Amino acid sequence: PGESSIPRWVWFFVAFSHAASHHLDGMDGKQARRTGSGSPLGELMDHGIDSNCMWMLPLTLMSVLGSNPANSGIDMSYAPLLLLLMTFNFWVSHWEKYNTGILYLPWMFDIAQTTVVGLFLLTGILTPTGLKNLSADNIAPISTLLYIAIPLGFLGALGLSVLNVYKAIQAGTHKRHSFTEMMRPWASYVIFNVLLLSYPIFCSEEYLANPRVWTIAYGFTFSNVVCRLMVDQTCDTRCNLIEPPIIPLVLVWFMAVVLKIAPHTVLTVYSVFAMFSFCHYAYVVVNDICDQLNICAFSITSKRR
Repeated sequence: PGESSIPRWVWFFVAFSHAASHHLDGMDGKQARRTGSGSPLGELMDHGIDSNCMWMLPLTLMSVLGSNPANSGIDMSYAPLLLLLMTFNFWVSHWEKYNTGILYLPWMFDIAQTTVVGLFLLTGILTPTGLKNLSADNIAPISTLLYIAIPLGFLGALGLSVLNVYKAIQAGTHKRHSFTEMMRPWASYVIFNVLLLSYPIFCSEEYLANPRVWTIAYGFTFSNVVCRLMVDQTCDTRCNLIEPPIIPLVLVWFMAVVLKIAPHTVLTVYSVFAMFSFCHYAYVVVNDICDQLNICAFSITSKRR
């Protein structure tokens, strides 16, 4: 459907919801400390949910811009790269914490969230076409600005994380004492990205026919991998060189990309599997932590036993 089928109030509601989400995301920790209910479970649930928001956010931006490059939209051929760059910022922050024990969120994160809220508000006021025309006439096509801003954010996040890890090494507070141990989490992350990013390249017709299926498969696999790193951070344990979600992904990649056995069907089945696999992992982790700490997941007064 065209943009006229989307009422303006929807954009204002999305802007309000995104702003409220960002504020509540910053308040939960303060509330937990105020009530004395802070625990590793709260941290894992907070960041685990954030890991899903990180890959869903690009979908909302693409809804604003559309998929027609001739009208300042996102060329869907480049969409996987944009998704990679945006989720990378989240990944590298948790790799940093794995090595330093501290999760440092730079101000660019808040600037990005505020910018997204402003983008939704302007879309509600001007309509998507009006917003794109305003940007193209006065600055540059908004899609061009996005292509510039996201790689800059990628480089900024990587630079800050490397700097903070270096400072921890200099101060003697780092958690990993060899380069190979510091880089160990990257093995699963790189393999996961190589496999899933090769699908839009070698199965381009299937990807362009329904890019949302690929996005769901990428997003839930990303969340599954990064949440396992969070658990390793919390428990201060050595991460797996190859995380369990990589194994079924290799099989799916071999069937869809190498053997070309119904690539779209195979990826669709895998996307459903990835979603349920992540939900199952989250359920098991939450229950195990609740048992260990004798707490309930959604109550600060009830006890498990």
